[in-house]
Amino acid sequence: MRLILALAAALFAGTLQAHSLIHTAQPGSAVIVELRYADGSPFSYESTEVYRPAESVPFLAGRTDANGRLAFVPDRSGDWRVRAFSEDGHGGDFTIAAAPDGESPAPSAGLGTVAALAVGLSIIFGIFGIWSVFVRRRS
Repeated sequence: MRLILALAAALFAGTLQAHSLIHTAQPGSAVIVELRYADGSPFSYESTEVYRPAESVPFLAGRTDANGRLAFVPDRSGDWRVRAFSEDGHGGDFTIAAAPDGESPAPSAGLGTVAALAVGLSIIFGIFGIWSVFVRRRS
C-alpha cells in the first residue's frame, strides 16, 4: 500500500511539473519577459496580462511573440504582476521587480521550480504521514 501511495505521489508531482511555466526577466528601460514550458519550448502566441503594483486592472493585455517573449515599459517602481495562460491549462502568475528608466529595482524573491516541487512533495508526504498516524491509532 505504501509503495502504491509513493508511486502515485511521484506521478502526481511529475504531472504538476509538466504544466509549469519558466520565466526570465531582463529589466531595463523596458522589461522583457521570456516564457518557456518546462521542456524548454517557447510559450508562443499565448495570452498575457501585466498589472501595476497593488492594482487589479491590467496595465497591459496581449500575447507573447513567436519566441515566448513579452515586453512592457514600467511607469512606477514595485513588484509588477504578470499572468500568462493558455487554453490547455498551462500558465503562471508571478511578480517581477521593475522600475522606470534610471531607477534600479529591488530583486523579487520567489520559489524556483525545484523549491516549489520540494514544498509540494513535503505537503503531500505530510498529509499521508498524518493520515497514517490516525489509521494506526484506530487499529
